[in-house]
Amino acid sequence: MIRSLTWISMGAIMVSGCAGPIETRVQTHQVVATGGQKQFIVTTKDAVENVDLALARDLVAKSLTERGYQSSPDAPILVNVALSERPADIAIDAGDKDAVQSIATAKRQKRFQSCKDKEHRLTIVLLDQTRGTKLYAGNAAEYHCNGTIKQSLPFLVDSALSGLDSNPTDNARNASHTRQGIE
Repeated sequence: MIRSLTWISMGAIMVSGCAGPIETRVQTHQVVATGGQKQFIVTTKDAVENVDLALARDLVAKSLTERGYQSSPDAPILVNVALSERPADIAIDAGDKDAVQSIATAKRQKRFQSCKDKEHRLTIVLLDQTRGTKLYAGNAAEYHCNGTIKQSLPFLVDSALSGLDSNPTDNARNASHTRQGIE
């Protein structure tokens, strides 16, 4: 009986590392008000076709449409969508040796975690094609051990666009959201 209870407890601990709270790290920046411009076109040119990126673009277009924007082939707003997946235990820094800025810090693996975390990151940028200026930028990232990008995308899209059509600011806004799901 005690031996069975020990095995059950160990199994529960191992499984609990796979499901739980997921933190979505978000940065949004409304640079310029979009004003009356509500027509957009999503860029689709890539060196390599990627099913997850195509899905991300579709979800971004759908979300923009739900927010009152219209897709048009000659739209003034160009929407760039970037999607990445990387090992979470690798940090990413940018800049030169005198001005290094951390883009993504390395994440430590949780105790009793059975697999290595990956980071899913989505970046969305809206550009005014007429003036050549950035209107909005948003990115969202999550760590996952077993979750897939396809499962993360709806949450990443909502988070990355969460600051769209807010008041323009000089600095980006940072936020963090927690939800339950497949870690």
